[in-house]
Amino acid sequence: MLEKHRETFWVSAESVRIDGKEHFLYKEVEHTKKPIISQFDLLLEQGMITVDHLIKRNSKGRVVEKGPLFKIRPNSLNLLFPPSEKYSLIS
Repeated sequence: MLEKHRETFWVSAESVRIDGKEHFLYKEVEHTKKPIISQFDLLLEQGMITVDHLIKRNSKGRVVEKGPLFKIRPNSLNLLFPPSEKYSLIS
């Protein structure tokens, strides 16, 4: 957490398919910094942070370990980070 999300910009976007191609409308950016590490275990226990362990099978049938992927519910960011700044990208 301290290395990867010491300072992070979280982007929210709307996805739309036009003529079979995916397009994005970027709506908002939230700027967080200095995660409150003491909250991490509690949020994990409460299900606000979840873990997916990624394993992939390649074309040769070999299994490749990708490791854990932690996800936090967007409405829980304020429980893991001090007050953040939000910026609207739509006028």
